[in-house]
Amino acid sequence: MTEIYGAPQPLSGNETVTILQQQNGQLAECTAPISDIAALSSFDFATYMQSLPTTLPSKAGAPWNNGGILSIS
Repeated sequence: MTEIYGAPQPLSGNETVTILQQQNGQLAECTAPISDIAALSSFDFATYMQSLPTTLPSKAGAPWNNGGILSIS
């Protein structure tokens, strides 16, 4: 893993962040601009989670509420 010593300055918001997460035994990767991630701070995550299905969708790549954990089918 690459060590991070500091953020590039100044940030424009166009820099990308990549998150790797294991889901259902498979590695999922998501890359998004910092500006999109920052916008999530005003996002009502609880309401979004309540709007998702609580059973595994049959369609691959669909978000769902997996016992309170945001998951991708």
